[in-house]
Amino acid sequence: MNGMTLALALGATISWSSTWVLMRAGIKEMDRTAFGLLRPWFGLLFIIPFAWATQGFQFGSPLLILIALASGFLNAYVGVAFFYYALTHGSMHESNILAGTNPFWAALSAIVVLGEPARWEALIAALLIVAGTYFLAQRGPNDKRAHGIAPTLAALGAGILWGFTVAVPSKYCLTQGMSPIGYQLVFTVSGALAWTVAAMPKLMRKQLTFSRKGVWIAFASAFSGLFLGWVLWLVAMRSAPACALAPLNGLTLLFAVLLGAAIFRERLTARIILGGALCSRASP
Repeated sequence: MNGMTLALALGATISWSSTWVLMRAGIKEMDRTAFGLLRPWFGLLFIIPFAWATQGFQFGSPLLILIALASGFLNAYVGVAFFYYALTHGSMHESNILAGTNPFWAALSAIVVLGEPARWEALIAALLIVAGTYFLAQRGPNDKRAHGIAPTLAALGAGILWGFTVAVPSKYCLTQGMSPIGYQLVFTVSGALAWTVAAMPKLMRKQLTFSRKGVWIAFASAFSGLFLGWVLWLVAMRSAPACALAPLNGLTLLFAVLLGAAIFRERLTARIILGGALCSRASP
């Protein structure tokens, strides 16, 4: 992996980590369905002009469009909805750890589905990331919040879906002729339409609640997560195997913890330091 590819992948990771922090803040400000509805539509405000300016409207075959649509539905709607549910109904720590296993699922799915060579160093790195996320997200002895099986399964589901979609459908579409921004456009349109359909009953009954601060948070998280993060990641994906890039995605949680400590003044504990060390060891 060359230095430029590494820088692009790390840039995507930093963008997505800031998105995690913003998502956490956003669903505290307003209804999670309303927040989920706004993000992909805001993302299109950045993606469409960028695609137009770069002449990136290469979509390939109808099959590739269907794959990109399915990927957007699984990642930008189902995975995100699972994560929001886990954050609002369960433990923040357990939600982070289980969603943070996505690099393992990305590396595994790239090998199993795409047939990429079994790079043992990448698998070991992905497993180190999983171990690191455990210590980063471990609950302290004074955290007495109750949690059930549903939020736990939802967070795990988010991790599996995010890991699979950042590795398999994106890599396949790019290698078959779809441009990165073309894939990103179809992906985000799929998420926007899915969230619109899901929000329609509440919209018709005027039950969605919005706040000015929440809207701005949704706007910022759309730029960092749905636009900038995916632009950087998809360009990097064109130059390296998905299995090799997957471990870098696990640094998202590390950066999110550091941003949380800086912005929300969250205390850095020994568990967080150990988790960060494991994540750092996993970097190529």
